[in-house]
Amino acid sequence: MISVGVDYNTMAETWEDITWEEETPLKEWVVEYIALVSGEKIHHLSILYGENHQDVQRSLLHELRQAYHDSERIDVTVLRMEETVMEADALHFEGDYIP
Repeated sequence: MISVGVDYNTMAETWEDITWEEETPLKEWVVEYIALVSGEKIHHLSILYGENHQDVQRSLLHELRQAYHDSERIDVTVLRMEETVMEADALHFEGDYIP
């Protein structure tokens, strides 16, 4: 006797049931700081990305390690760390820009 198994393939979800997981983009932050390296003050203005202050501080630390990898000591004074806000008001550009 030979038995043949029946294989039924059914879709578990319909197109409408699929949830699309979108990654939210990281927030953009402007960070202004002064680095004191070997007695020299260097003023920086950087755009960094992160969800909160801790993420931005980690990004800043990474930036400092890349910029001053040979330095033993870096003293940093953060002057400004704030999330950027996008203002898309076309009235600010009325008449100022001609393509």
